Amino acid sequence: MADQNPAESEPKSGSDASSRIEEVSEWLAKTFEATGKPVTEFEYTPRSISHLHDLLIVSKAKDEAARLVARDFHQKASEYRSQDNGI
Repeated sequence: MADQNPAESEPKSGSDASSRIEEVSEWLAKTFEATGKPVTEFEYTPRSISHLHDLLIVSKAKDEAARLVARDFHQKASEYRSQDNGI
C-alpha cells in the first residue's frame, strides 16, 4: 500500500475528518519518532483513521494516568523523606 496524502484520501465532508487525520498523523509521527523509526506506510481510509484515532485516545488516557501515578509517587517519596528527617 502506497503512502497517500491524507487530505486527498479522506472525503472532504467536514473539518472533523481532516482534524482527525491531522491528529492521527501527528500522534503517529511523535510515537514512531520516540522509537527512532519512520512511520509505517498505510492507506488513509475512514476505517484506518477511525481505528488509529481510537488507539490515540486510549494511548493519551494511559499516558495521563501514568503521569498522575508518577506525580503521586514523587509526592509520597518527598513526604516520606521529610518524615524521616524528623525522627
